[in-house]
Amino acid sequence: MNMSGLISFKRFLLPLATGSALLLSGCGGDDDGHDKNSASDDAGNKDFTKLAINAASYTDWQYVNLSRGEKVILTAEEAKTSTDWHLALRRTEIKINGGVSGAGKGKGALAATPDGFYDAEGNAVVSVFTNADADIQAQALRAEYDLSGLTFKADSYVPVIQGADWYIYNGATHQISANTANGWLIRHADGATYSKFVLDAVSYGAITLTYETQAADTTQFAGGEKQLTATVADGSTELCLDFDNQTAADCAGSDWELRYEVNPAARAINLWSNGGVYGDGQGAVFGAIPATELAEYTSATLVNNTSIAAHYRADSASSIFSDSSWYAYNLNGAHKLWPNFRTYIIDTDSSAESSEKFAVQISSYYSLGSSGSPEIRFRNVTQ
Repeated sequence: MNMSGLISFKRFLLPLATGSALLLSGCGGDDDGHDKNSASDDAGNKDFTKLAINAASYTDWQYVNLSRGEKVILTAEEAKTSTDWHLALRRTEIKINGGVSGAGKGKGALAATPDGFYDAEGNAVVSVFTNADADIQAQALRAEYDLSGLTFKADSYVPVIQGADWYIYNGATHQISANTANGWLIRHADGATYSKFVLDAVSYGAITLTYETQAADTTQFAGGEKQLTATVADGSTELCLDFDNQTAADCAGSDWELRYEVNPAARAINLWSNGGVYGDGQGAVFGAIPATELAEYTSATLVNNTSIAAHYRADSASSIFSDSSWYAYNLNGAHKLWPNFRTYIIDTDSSAESSEKFAVQISSYYSLGSSGSPEIRFRNVTQ
């Protein structure tokens, strides 16, 4: 398979770029890998804070307290119960301390998208992104916003395998069927075995899929296609599938690759991999990929001798930063990331009307000279 099919959907993937798309001046390094300084208006008054964060790890989150304008050093376990952080960053991901992401009560809202960055169909306008001036776009941080007119949301869990990609809802019969036009690459719970799969049939009570496996420590699919059909038990709302043994599995255990959640009453119909949200495995997903293209893949980890292993994503919490993405990727075929300078409002405690609120922008992904070092800038806009 050539790389053209792969590039067509790389805009949804984690970037691998090491070059700089935007380097902002005035930031010096410190010992723990983040920079802090303040921007001033024409009169020299401090009006927003900038932090450059070393968030290059694919596993560890970096935590920020907006009130103090500084990074907070926490372990993952400490962060679960801490209310001393407001935002957490990891590569391109950003989460808010609230909802499923933390013990706080934070929420976020989209306040503004700069004119011209996207066309009427929602496609990135390349020339605008690549010529954007970070200083000019900072003016949105200084704007006045009517916070009462914004829609705030807490973080929630979202699977990588999006519902619209894998099932079709019939409004007349209120039933679902498989979207056979798409397929996925999936990393197994052991973190070393991979499969490619397509759905053959789904209903509220059963699921059937066809898959082919790439064994651990190999780089090619082998062993031929297998088909797995499983039925949801009476009274249950979940079903887990063990690709290794071609059977249904106990979701409370660790030996499964795909969790089928089907609860129409709760409007919850999802596919989850083993890791990130559900399960303790190292599962992750790459796709959706058109089924006709997926059929051409001979490896789950290499395309034209180029590794695609880093493109797999685990299920995670969704925040306003992922619902309304802060960047565009792979413009003009350049494997880099460009910020769109959207302005978000973070309510640090949605349970208190008088809570601090901050306007936030992400202005670079390369602020420390390489990928995975986003610069955030923010201003207190409490009303």
